[in-house]
This record gives sequence, structure tokens and C-alpha cells, in this order.
Amino acid sequence: MASQRAPEPSVLRLSRLHCFLGELMGARRSRTVTSREIAEELGLSEETVRRDLQYIHVQGRPGSGYDLNDLQKALQEYLELSESHPIAVVGNADVLRGLTITFPAEHYGLSPIAYFSERPQDVGIEVAGITIQPLEDALTLLPKLGVTVAMVACEPGHAEQVLDTLARSCVDGALMLTPVIRPYQPEGMNVTYFRMPCALKALASTHTAGQPTCCGMSRQDD
Repeated sequence: MASQRAPEPSVLRLSRLHCFLGELMGARRSRTVTSREIAEELGLSEETVRRDLQYIHVQGRPGSGYDLNDLQKALQEYLELSESHPIAVVGNADVLRGLTITFPAEHYGLSPIAYFSERPQDVGIEVAGITIQPLEDALTLLPKLGVTVAMVACEPGHAEQVLDTLARSCVDGALMLTPVIRPYQPEGMNVTYFRMPCALKALASTHTAGQPTCCGMSRQDD
């Protein structure tokens, strides 16, 4: 692992690069990728790509670029990811079914191993081979499973309750898909919010025309 920790914007870009490499390795025969190809795909400058890669101490070869396997392995170690990182998902049964289609997590090196719902009527329903459990069971189950990251798509009125329960279950990172307006973040937990309605309104506004966005945030190269 690199001795110097990258700033948050670089970590976000390196995470995007890890996803891109997974797609690239499954779609091409070449075993290498250049900083120019990475820059073009991610909408960054070559200088930014090379600067970010300095944090993981991987050297490319002039004329041929970076070895895909070496680069992905280095990124995986730097981001502290396993080959199939375990995650928990919170949402009602319909949402959980939809997420298995729109976000096949296993394609991105993630492995949902526990589903929870805040709705009693969902408990016991099986989705993609996983039985939905009541939210309160997260308190005992997630620490045993070693799950520290969760994806949340609950109803807005339950957002704070869900995050508090996850925080008490040793989850220290959550991706919030629930469209709440006022962010809530339990102490010690890193919560990333994706506000789809707000992002769509921003795209529809003439004031933001021509400004690319990713994950609800303005693009930043630096």
C-alpha cells in the first residue's frame, strides 16, 4: 500500500478507474492500457491520471502503458478492496429486486451478502438468493459478517433510523440512494449521498447546460 494517502478527489477518481479496469479486462484482448486511454474514458487530463497513479506506485512502460492486471491489483490493495468486497443493502423488496438488475454489484467487485428492510411485510422474502431480514437484525449480523459498507435505498422517512442502525452495526461507510434533502451523517460514518431528483433538475436547468456531472457532483480534475 502506498505510504501517502491521496486526497478525497483522487480517491474518488481511483475508485472510478478500478471500475473502468474491470469493464476493460472483460471487453478487450489487450493486456495494457495507456494514461491517454484512461484520461479519455474518465474525462480527465493525462496529467491528472498520472498524478493520481503516483499514489499507488505503479510504473507504466513508455509506448505500451500500464499492465492491466498489475494496475488493477495495485488499485485493489490501495483502496483496501477484496476481490469480492462484502456489502449490505437496505431497502424494500421491490427496490432490492430492481437493484439486482440496474446495479449487478458482482460485476464491480462487490458482493451483497445481507438484505434488510424497514418494512415488516418484506421480512422473509428472498431476492437473488438472499433472504430479507428486519433492520434491527443488522446489529448482530453485520459485525459477525465483517460488513463495513452498505447501500441504502429506504423510504425517506426512515433514512436517519437506518443510518443510525448501520452505524451501531459497525458499518462505517454508506452510499445513500434515498433522495433526502437534508444530509444526515452519524458520528464516525462516511455517508455519500446520491440525490437523483436534484441531479435531474440540475441537468434540466439551462444554467448547468454543458457542465458534465458524475454521481450528482460537478466534474473536478483537480
